[in-house]
Amino acid sequence: MILPVSANLKEIEKKGRSYPWSKPEICLCCRQSHVWGHGFVEALFDGYAKALPLRRYRCPGCGCVIKLRPEAYFRRFQATIETIRSHIFSRLQAGRWPRGLSSARCRHWLRALKRQVLAHLGIEWLSRLPEAFDQLVSLGKVPVSRCI
Repeated sequence: MILPVSANLKEIEKKGRSYPWSKPEICLCCRQSHVWGHGFVEALFDGYAKALPLRRYRCPGCGCVIKLRPEAYFRRFQATIETIRSHIFSRLQAGRWPRGLSSARCRHWLRALKRQVLAHLGIEWLSRLPEAFDQLVSLGKVPVSRCI
């Protein structure tokens, strides 16, 4: 399970494993047990030269592993939600990708967004992709994920 939390990546880079992560009070799966520390997992983020350690916790009751992740990022993505959103919106308005990120990466996001829109919202939303992006986020979906 991935739990989005408020976290400062610059502080995580500086403090490493001694960053003060907020520990969940109880297990989010079974809601019965407290959680124990379960080490760290390294994750890559845009703008950082090396992987940063993200805290993990484990429930002794149900065995669920909870990974804390900065809330500004979708799971399994290295770019912030706002970066992804702004690059897609810029492409839809200007007709070209903005500088800064690989255009192949951005095309991947746009293709995935169209697939998610068709799968979850319907064909009528294809003409309103900016609204569809926000709608998918509000539904708890990752709008640029290749997995449906």
